[in-house]
Amino acid sequence: MINTVNGPVVVGIDGSDEAARAASYGAWEATRRQVALRLVFAHQPTPMWGPAMLLQDDYEWVADWVREILVKAEKAVTAAHPDTTVETAAISGGPAAALVDESRRASLVVIGTRATGGLVGHLSGSVAAQVAAHAHAPVVVLRPNDPDATDSATFSTSPVVVGLDGSPEAQLALAFAVEESAGRGAELHAVYAWNLLDVRDIGPIVPDGYEAADEEEKALRLLTEATEGWSDRYPELVIKRRVMHSLNPVDALTKASDGAGLLVVGSRGHGGFLGLRLGSTVDGLIRHAGAPVAVVRGEPTP
Repeated sequence: MINTVNGPVVVGIDGSDEAARAASYGAWEATRRQVALRLVFAHQPTPMWGPAMLLQDDYEWVADWVREILVKAEKAVTAAHPDTTVETAAISGGPAAALVDESRRASLVVIGTRATGGLVGHLSGSVAAQVAAHAHAPVVVLRPNDPDATDSATFSTSPVVVGLDGSPEAQLALAFAVEESAGRGAELHAVYAWNLLDVRDIGPIVPDGYEAADEEEKALRLLTEATEGWSDRYPELVIKRRVMHSLNPVDALTKASDGAGLLVVGSRGHGGFLGLRLGSTVDGLIRHAGAPVAVVRGEPTP
């Protein structure tokens, strides 16, 4: 379930440049939401038994290193956002499990990810996918291919794109995207990807009289119905609607995210233990989208 709006913005920290960018973006979100920023470093401690005890001095060195990284990140954020309350935490455990646990009390989780893993604690793409699949709050994943994506000076000129498919999760994503667009002063681009094989409304076999123009018109009507009403609540918000014919929603939304400041999608998620392969549209977008990806999942708050 999406958590309270009063919870902190949680950022995964690991000493990398990508994590520093995530902290900067998280500080902007925390300032906008008027909540605290919580910087979290998760690491695996050395076991206190067996041969590993010989490495205890090395573990003390790692603990000091973690503290230094958190202090450095806190100073950088405080210098740029002096009015934001900053908390830090060093947690024993894997990064994905730690961030999922932190998400129970968060309003947002932010991860800066690399394409592959790195040193101890580094946040790889697989960690981001696991957190997005299991978090209890929305998750923003910052990809390494666009350093300007965290520059708030560019937010108003880069649209927020939201992928819609008629599901309740997509409606949650839309609400999140509207708030982001309003906060950034950016346009909202609502995208509906339809395809010939989606036959839920027309029976088990596509009829011979199938007309692409008719299906596109139906998709646009569904998109319009999903987004109407938001302009009344946000009169200054510009909403542009786009329907795309594609058999692959990852490809469609990846193309739609070109030049965007943020891509927002809803996710049904998966049950089970952390580490299970997500294998979803969300997973593909985290790895390939041309903009930061926000994943919104759960149920509406009362």
